[in-house]
Amino acid sequence: MSTATKEKRRNSEKRKEKSRDAARFRRSKETEIFYELAHQLPLPHNVCAQLDKAAIMRLAISFLKMRSLIGEAAKHRPESKGTLTTTKNAVLEKTMDSYYLKALEGFIMVLTEEGDMAFLSENVSKYLGLTQVDLAGHSIYDYTHPCDHEEIREQLSDKPGSQISSKKKKIDHCFLIRMKCTLTAKGRNVNLKSSTYKVIQCSGHMKTAEASRDVSLIGYRAPPTTCLVVVGEPIPHPANIEIPLDSQTFLSRHSMDMKFTFVDDRIHEITGYQVSDLIGKSLYDFCHALDTDKMEKSYHDLYAKGQTSTGQYRFLAKKGGYVWVQTQATVIYNNRTSKPQCIVSVNYVLSSGVEKEDLVLSTEQQKAELPKPAVPKVKQLSTSSIPLSTTARTDMSSTAFWSPCVDSKVNSKSADCGGKCV
Repeated sequence: MSTATKEKRRNSEKRKEKSRDAARFRRSKETEIFYELAHQLPLPHNVCAQLDKAAIMRLAISFLKMRSLIGEAAKHRPESKGTLTTTKNAVLEKTMDSYYLKALEGFIMVLTEEGDMAFLSENVSKYLGLTQVDLAGHSIYDYTHPCDHEEIREQLSDKPGSQISSKKKKIDHCFLIRMKCTLTAKGRNVNLKSSTYKVIQCSGHMKTAEASRDVSLIGYRAPPTTCLVVVGEPIPHPANIEIPLDSQTFLSRHSMDMKFTFVDDRIHEITGYQVSDLIGKSLYDFCHALDTDKMEKSYHDLYAKGQTSTGQYRFLAKKGGYVWVQTQATVIYNNRTSKPQCIVSVNYVLSSGVEKEDLVLSTEQQKAELPKPAVPKVKQLSTSSIPLSTTARTDMSSTAFWSPCVDSKVNSKSADCGGKCV
């Protein structure tokens, strides 16, 4: 082998070595940058140390979006003077933060216009099994049922102040979605691939934050940031309700067409109905006419998603008026056939008593108000003052009319035809 060939090979090895060293230096520098970026995130140190590069970038982008949303509000926040006062305020704020989450009975979620989950409160793992770090920065569409995606898009496209759509803009947003849940019925956490869907009621509003007045490097101001801020509350299964029901709450069971098959005895104290007054009748017969559209939408969600929360509606009392009620309904499936078997509702009464008792709003209430017809008394006739033949005819006619045998035949016939012959 010639000297020139050896020299070329030696130079090639040196170039490769320099290239490997440069790549190694770039990777180490990149790792340092990601390490510093991870520790700038508002997360505990042990959590930051376990993040990979993709998770760090995802959380950093999510944090920047939240900063742009609340940045202007934070600038105008009054600062406390004095070290002691600042320390007390910090301790009080931290304590109150934990109380807020407990009072909500749900988790906070902030969605961007594109559907990214910019923020989730720490207690999301209590309801879904997935942690705040697992979900933040991901798209909501990756963790919800495909049939709910169109409804989510409609909620996110309803921007305040937008003139694109001719629809009336919503002030408050309330909708149901099915999110992936890795918690089992026994409270065990499973893998995401084995997750099931849990119905979450989302209620909140759109929030628009004006961009900073500072001009960007390219000479343009950033557009305002719009997000949907909601509180996600899971609807509990009736079998998993741990808190005992009070006197202002009653249970009911319905067939799939919403006819009562069982009602708690407490219904009598609340509305005046006996249990027999409701069995076999539809729930819609006892709802205020102005709440029909709301109830129809709620029970459409029930049949589609398996659970629903109706919001406040007016349940008519027996003798007039109504009480305000909120219902959480769940479809119960047959264990063997997996087909829907019945609907179990937990009804929370919000009123302290019957409102507008003198107002009749339905035919059922009208029937309860009508006095019962008095039974006419038959005057006893004396047979001594009338002829025998007339007496016989009168006895035969009265026997035929008042005979208990005839009455029993009429009643049985009416029962057989469902009351159509009466």
